[in-house]
This record gives sequence, structure tokens and C-alpha cells, in this order.
Amino acid sequence: MMALKPVMMIRALVLGISAWGVMACSPAADDVEIDTYAFGPDEAEQAMAEVEIPDFTGIPDWRLADPEDLLLIETRRGMVTVELSDEFAPNHAARMRQAVRDGFFDGRDFYRVIDGFVAQGGRGEEADSVDLPQYPVLAGEFRRPTAGISFTAMIDADLYAPVVGHVNGFPAAQSEDGAQTWLIHCPGTVAMARDNGPDTGDVEFYIVIGQGPRHLDRIMSVFGRVIDGMEHVQALNRGDPMVNSGVIADPALRDPILSMRIVADLPEAQRPAYEIMRTDGEAFHAAKAARRNRSAAFFFETPPAVIEACHMPGRVRRVN
Repeated sequence: MMALKPVMMIRALVLGISAWGVMACSPAADDVEIDTYAFGPDEAEQAMAEVEIPDFTGIPDWRLADPEDLLLIETRRGMVTVELSDEFAPNHAARMRQAVRDGFFDGRDFYRVIDGFVAQGGRGEEADSVDLPQYPVLAGEFRRPTAGISFTAMIDADLYAPVVGHVNGFPAAQSEDGAQTWLIHCPGTVAMARDNGPDTGDVEFYIVIGQGPRHLDRIMSVFGRVIDGMEHVQALNRGDPMVNSGVIADPALRDPILSMRIVADLPEAQRPAYEIMRTDGEAFHAAKAARRNRSAAFFFETPPAVIEACHMPGRVRRVN
């Protein structure tokens, strides 16, 4: 039986579906909803005055997700769709595609699920079993040079990074000098688990199911995020975090991974398609300003005019 590592307990170890979650839309649906509680003209002018308005000329509001980047996790609760990020973790994304195509995850389970933290699947307690395919460990992909990516910063300060914002819908952060960028741990983030050493991940993965454990930023390789079906991840059976680091002892109580597939490998007629709001476009810029300033009559106490990157992932809509 695999020994659990006490430092991170990561190897053993939301994007809540809301107005900013997945919508079932036709490809012609171009309307952009911003926030239920819109702000008035005075507040809007003040908010916009705080930042320089980028030039959005030629930037579309939506992008079509590449089928090669879409990973389907079939559970008994329902289907979960993950978008992989080659921009930030190309080797980890490639490993997941390889293991999925090998059928490695089919019949495995979510064996460690901690409420408010993560749901973990992969080798589980059979990590060293000769009956399971073995994969070489991967060098950590914790951050990358900013050059060549489109990072859009938030207005407000962050507790864990000098600057936070988004890259292609993924919540991200950036170094003070702007030279390095990394993906951050928000609800729905998907990353590779590891042992204590930084370069020890293989096929153990986890999905963040609670408020983002941002203390894991830059020390775990984030390679994707859930864009559909997060409610099914949230429905997984939990373990007791005080007993064996949340590992569910009885296999019958674990939620199985019925199958994992790459959308590009499905017959074209069976492929789900998703559009993701461009986080460097005008629609997202307007939505952030609206979410940041809440002045409707409902708010008899005006909330602070702040918004966190984890609260504003790129909106997703299904187009078939």
C-alpha cells in the first residue's frame, strides 16, 4: 500500500455553475450577459477611470475550444469536461492525453476527496502495483515566461501574487516585473499531484472543489480547468480529512471513473463543442467592471468595489 506523504499529502493528494458557468447555447447566440446587479452611470464612470481602457479592436468575444484540448471524465454522477492548457503545462497536458488514450484511468476512482479542498484520482493506493502501467515522472511546470501569451490583469490587489488576471479564460498570476506567469488554484482547477520532490508527478491528478487553495500556486503543475460538469465533481463522495488524509477506505464508497476520453478521438457527430469568452476582450472587461461595482437597491450595505480572479473565470457556453 502506498505511503501517503505528510508534507503536501498531494500525491495521496467552483467553478460553480452560475451565470459565469456553462450555458447551452446555439452558435448564433452572441448576447453577453454581465451581472444581475449592474452598476449605475456614476459608478461605471468611476470604475473605468481607475484603469486604462485597452484597445479591443479586432478581438472577438469568444473562442472555440480545440477538441484536442478537451478531456471528458465520465462519472456515475455525470460527465465532466476539462480544458487542458498546453500554454502553461504542455508536458503534463500531453501526459494526460497519453494516459487517457492508454485507457489508464478507465475503472480507476476518486479515492481521496476532501470537502472544501480537492478530489483526487489516479493510481491511488496501488501506486506501485506492477499491474498498472508505469509512466516516467515529469519535471514540474509551475510557471512560464510571459512572452507570447495574452495576460489581462485584474484591477484589485491579491494576497498571493503581485498581479492576478486571466489568460485564455484561465485565472492566472504574474510576477511583479511581469516576466513570469502561472495558473492559480481556483475552484475547478485541475493539477498534477506529486510526492515531496518538485519533479515527481506522473498520472495522479486532482480537481479543486473548495475555495482555491492558493498556497499551492507555483509549487504544483496546473494543466487544466473544469469548464462543464463541476456540479458532478462536487457530488463525489467525501472522505474524512482526519483519517488517512481523506482517503476513502472502503472502495465501494468511492466514485469510479467510468471512462476518460479526449474529444478529438470521438466521432465528429459525438463531439461536444464549447466556446469560451476571451478574457482579453471587451465583453469580459465590461463584465469585470459590472461584477466589481454592486449598487442595486438589494445592497443596503455597499460591498467593497473589489473582485478576485477566481470569481471571474472565462465564461463557457456549449454550442451543440
